[in-house]
Amino acid sequence: MKSNRLALFLLFLLMILALASTYFLVKENAKGKLQQNISIQLQQLVNELEIILERHAYLPALVADDQAVIDFMSLQEAPSSTEDDESDEAQLSRINAYLELVSNTSGASSAFLMRLDGTTVASSNWFSPHSFIGKNFAFRPYFQTAKQNILGRYYGIGAVSGERGYFFARAIHSHEKMIGVVVVKIAMDDVEFTWGVGSMEFMVTDKQGVIFLSSQDRWKLRSLLPLSREKNQHISASRRYAQRHIQALDKTMLKLDQQDFQSIRLENKNYEMLTKNMILADWDVRVFASHSNMKQAISTVMLVGSLLILLLMALAAVLWRGQQQRKKYQLQITEQLEEKVAKRTKALKQSQEDLIQAAKMAALGQLSAGITHEINNPLTAIRAYADNAQQFLQKDRLDMVESNLKEITSLTESMAAITKQLKSFSRKSKGQFTPVLLGQAINNALAIVNPKLLSSAVVCHWSVQDHGANKSVLADEVWLGQILVNLLTNAISATQNNASKDKAQEIWISIKAKADDSQLSDGSQLCIQVKDNGIGIDDSTLPHIFEPFFTTKPSSKGLGLGLSISFNLAKDMNGSLIAQNNSAINNNNEAGASFMLCLPEVH
Repeated sequence: MKSNRLALFLLFLLMILALASTYFLVKENAKGKLQQNISIQLQQLVNELEIILERHAYLPALVADDQAVIDFMSLQEAPSSTEDDESDEAQLSRINAYLELVSNTSGASSAFLMRLDGTTVASSNWFSPHSFIGKNFAFRPYFQTAKQNILGRYYGIGAVSGERGYFFARAIHSHEKMIGVVVVKIAMDDVEFTWGVGSMEFMVTDKQGVIFLSSQDRWKLRSLLPLSREKNQHISASRRYAQRHIQALDKTMLKLDQQDFQSIRLENKNYEMLTKNMILADWDVRVFASHSNMKQAISTVMLVGSLLILLLMALAAVLWRGQQQRKKYQLQITEQLEEKVAKRTKALKQSQEDLIQAAKMAALGQLSAGITHEINNPLTAIRAYADNAQQFLQKDRLDMVESNLKEITSLTESMAAITKQLKSFSRKSKGQFTPVLLGQAINNALAIVNPKLLSSAVVCHWSVQDHGANKSVLADEVWLGQILVNLLTNAISATQNNASKDKAQEIWISIKAKADDSQLSDGSQLCIQVKDNGIGIDDSTLPHIFEPFFTTKPSSKGLGLGLSISFNLAKDMNGSLIAQNNSAINNNNEAGASFMLCLPEVH
């Protein structure tokens, strides 16, 4: 009798220990999965924010270097005579129209010019009742930063418009003398709708913990923690949030400076949160998910476990039937797990596709300044031809009108060719393999990086008559284009970083399409070699060059994903991508590096 009671007690104790262990494992697993999802969503959100901001970073320099703007701002310091009032008014109208064109073309909210005392003298919204002209914004931090010859960056609510925006500011110089400041504002109200993060929440705060972007409207312009008197005075002085009084969220507990995962309490609810500092804008981006989802998952699994234990106890006398029930239950659990694994694999594949697309957009962002220059020149010429055609039309010079219109048609066709390549490069692809002509793929990639080649003074050695250029490989055309753009961009950067190179010596990259002589397998392959005479690759760096997030560039110049994504895309297309120093290939002291992309040939 006592032995039976002892056995039952030991069995009960064993079941309690098993239940406790199950609870611990399930809890840790659920928390790990939750943190993994938060981390992925946070990185995607930061990438999108950086792309949105950097898309317009080139505009202040473009406007500041415009000769008409320089001439206009130079006149703002000198008093004008009564006779010049009419010409000054005409010049102001031209500058306002130019700023309006820049704003409309780029998608910016506004663009305006300020004297060194902070007074606005020209603006893209000159026609609006809320025009900035005559307003003084000397109190804005972006203006003070620009006067120090530094690109000003600042987020705030417009003092006149009341609209939330991100400001870029740059000094205007004439003969090395600062004569004013140009400011470009990006409206932030419209872009938030593209930042969906599923069932999770997000917020973006300044260094004082004030929320200005969020997935919940009720959190905007609130602080995570109560603000001190000094912080309130600092916010009021900069008028960052207009005249809004910033109140703290109710019943909230967290650590503002902690960048790792932390369990927080927000409006009396528990969340798991991860914070990442966005160095580009000095913002803190936070993504968090409710603990209730994790607790519900744990409760469900524990409930199932408890029922299983009770079932085993109840069916102890009928072992065979209990075994059958247990096998059936295990089969159901296995099917559920397989279904969850399949869903998670699908979600991971989607995340990888989004990461490839984000890296592609980041590459276009780095090339945007040169591309904008390539488009801006034809636009300027079109404007000039149009003005001339109007004058010739008034003089009844129809032959000259026809000549100007032909020039305009030619320029628009040139711009259309550039935008066609950009559209083709930026579209998404899920891996559709078709025969792709090597020469055409290389020419398409060169069309995208050509502005960067010209601005960097790099000579490209490539000929469509090259052996292999008229042959085809089996590949995804978009993926192949992305790999080539990455390799060409890296080669150009490598030539620019070679500080020891004789300045009189030509800096070059070469592209060759040829058969893979080392391929001994049944299926023949064609290879594209991208070679440069840049700084080469350190021996310590070479083994890690295709690892994700590994980069020798500053964080502002890249995420270290280009070569890693290119390597995996080549592998997915049944090909390969290898990197070598030129000295290792030719056994000499030749500078630079070589990347060899090989793909299956289409016969």
